[in-house]
Amino acid sequence: MKKRLESIDFVRGMSVLLLIPLHCMMMYATLDTWQNSELGQFMQWVEKGSPVFMVVMGFSFVFSKRQKPYDLLLRGVKILGIGYLLNFLKFNVPMVLGWFPEKLILANHLKVEEFQENMLHFFLLGDILQLAGFTLLFMAVLYKPLKNKWNILATALLIVLVSKELSGIRIGYGFVDYFLDIMWGNQYNVYFPLFPWMAFIFIGRFIGELYLEDKYNTKRFYKKVLIYSGVLVAVGYGLCLYDYEYHFGDYYHLGAGGTLMLMGLNVFNFYLGHIASLVIKSKKIKAVVNYASKNVTAFYILQWVFIDWGMAIFGFANLTQVPIMMIITVYILLTFSVLLARDYVAKKSNTWFKWAGNKDVANVN
Repeated sequence: MKKRLESIDFVRGMSVLLLIPLHCMMMYATLDTWQNSELGQFMQWVEKGSPVFMVVMGFSFVFSKRQKPYDLLLRGVKILGIGYLLNFLKFNVPMVLGWFPEKLILANHLKVEEFQENMLHFFLLGDILQLAGFTLLFMAVLYKPLKNKWNILATALLIVLVSKELSGIRIGYGFVDYFLDIMWGNQYNVYFPLFPWMAFIFIGRFIGELYLEDKYNTKRFYKKVLIYSGVLVAVGYGLCLYDYEYHFGDYYHLGAGGTLMLMGLNVFNFYLGHIASLVIKSKKIKAVVNYASKNVTAFYILQWVFIDWGMAIFGFANLTQVPIMMIITVYILLTFSVLLARDYVAKKSNTWFKWAGNKDVANVN
């Protein structure tokens, strides 16, 4: 069990540490910097690994003691609340204070003068926390069928197969269309629609079930991981070769090929995490990575607030590589400082002190 936790913590922790560089580049970099600089090209590669959060969510779910429908509903609503609160902090607060860059409003195909419409649009943006919350609600509804690991795998593959065909379906009724966008939208008011991104959480849960079968034989477990990841990548890559535009032309709204290929690559990250946890001997490095992993929710919230509020100073899509690297360093230090200060206050106060990061959303439990 210890080795499993080390490998999962390493994968998740490294992904958390890459959030600030990735999001700083996404929000601050000029198009040329994003496309052509060394950091930009590296972050484009890192972006493709962001689904590892979703796979780890599913894997961690298997080890949760709270898997009854009521628990799932409660946890799902809580995560959704955190997600929309984060949207309020990231977007609505800067808009009210006049810090929000007009350039970002225009980039979302909105009109600067339509303040209320813009407030609502950004408040309702669907991101990874919305995906996690609604997926838990979905799991609660399908509680009994999803107790079987093969049903979990079948559900993941079914989602992959139908997502592109469902993508963009609306009925023309305002708020109903918003929830349809949450399900399978093809606009950028929802970055991670449930179809296809929910499949990553389900494949993680399936891999978690495989681990339960082989937890005393990790060699056999990781052999299965390599087989499943290899098959997923091979099939997905083949489909992308056949029709790249359909399967991988839009990263946030993938076809079956792109979804399967990314799914396989991110399942392979489990094996890489296992190897890394064995190879890396430095206790300091492991301590930093594990701390980031255990505080993923607070880290995620803080870095987004710092980055989006920072647009009041740096603007949107204005900077080149060197100043962004300096900002990244400052934000990493600032984020860890706030987290460590929280821990210090909690320890000194000797009370049951809980803030967003003490419960790990990525565990989906």
